[in-house]
Amino acid sequence: MWRQIYRQMWNQRRANAWLWVELCIVTVLLWYGIDLVYNYEGAAWQPKGYDTSCVFDLTVGAKPLEVINDADNQRAGKDFAYLYNLIKDYPGVEEVCAYHGSIPYTGDAMLEGYASHTDSAHVVSCFIRYVTPSYFKVFRLKPIAGQLDEAHWSPAEYPMPALMSVDLADSLFHQPNVADAVGKTCFNPYWLKRDNPVTNYRVAAVLPRHKLDDYERYEPFIYLPAQQAFWWQHVAIRVAPDQVAGFAERFRKDMQPVFDRGIFYLNTIRSYDDMKEAYDIQQGTVNYLNTVYAVVAFFLFNIFLCVFATFWYRTRKRRCEVALRMAMGSSRRTVMGHFLLEGLALLLLAAVPALLIAFNIQLADLTVHTLVDVSATRFVGCFSAALLLMALIILAGIWYPARQAMKVQPAEALHDE
Repeated sequence: MWRQIYRQMWNQRRANAWLWVELCIVTVLLWYGIDLVYNYEGAAWQPKGYDTSCVFDLTVGAKPLEVINDADNQRAGKDFAYLYNLIKDYPGVEEVCAYHGSIPYTGDAMLEGYASHTDSAHVVSCFIRYVTPSYFKVFRLKPIAGQLDEAHWSPAEYPMPALMSVDLADSLFHQPNVADAVGKTCFNPYWLKRDNPVTNYRVAAVLPRHKLDDYERYEPFIYLPAQQAFWWQHVAIRVAPDQVAGFAERFRKDMQPVFDRGIFYLNTIRSYDDMKEAYDIQQGTVNYLNTVYAVVAFFLFNIFLCVFATFWYRTRKRRCEVALRMAMGSSRRTVMGHFLLEGLALLLLAAVPALLIAFNIQLADLTVHTLVDVSATRFVGCFSAALLLMALIILAGIWYPARQAMKVQPAEALHDE
């Protein structure tokens, strides 16, 4: 059947040439549109390196100085410790931690630089978080090499323990295996000018790749021990999955009077999902993506109409051929298979130059790769998706008119022709 299909395509080469050019151009444009969407959705699908599902962010506020007395100030540490323990005991709470530094979905970021002792001139800038030991349970952070020793997670340790992302470990130590970075030391050159400089950090474990937002690139990250839970830090609360719905409202209703203690009051409590939604709107990410996707969707719709209508018209025009084949004894399945395979053969012939054009566009750095790096996997995946979508459109454009043509009696179709 394939030999017959290619012989017929060659006999109709003048008419097929225009269709071949159309399929080639449309396939390249479709690949570019899919690649553009992948740049954003591919970044959103990538893990952040920590799990924010079922986690709520709580901040504690301090009353104005005019209403604070000395006794309240002196009792502030004990009051906050009391409130912190109450949070742990609240129904539905699984784990609680405190941290400060780079906060997800807020735009608040803290950057510091670190260098290895073997190459002190090479300083790597990275995002930093100071965390209590329970942070890694709250955000379900599992090291890919090494392990956290909670008993020694303290700024009083020397060398001070540190957990860093694989990007930072690779930039600092250039080890082929991430496990080789565990136990190595680094220092912060900006601390050397202080009265009590901390000049030695030991890598206790290496963590997966990290980023602050879904629509961002991976960045180097480091975690250092916080002295203890302070009221000005962010408190993260992991809640049991069956308690997430309405948790913030219940917590505020039950705990608002309790938090009115000394200099403190309950400021905000919200889920990280709500923080992400609000942050995306604030940064204009939602409007930008909606515009991009609307343009791409309009473009894909036009491609669908163009290719679908072309094959619809082409198949309807060949009603006489359908009737003739059936009159000569071909079954409906055989005729349908012939037309569908012919359409796919045209697509495969057009895919060869389309692949070369797309590859050269990729080499010329004309694609959008602001969030996800260019890779062979990305190129092959997006081009394969474009071919698959084109194949589905072609099959739909052939199947229905061919099916309708087969319902007509062969003699009637030949008489009309």
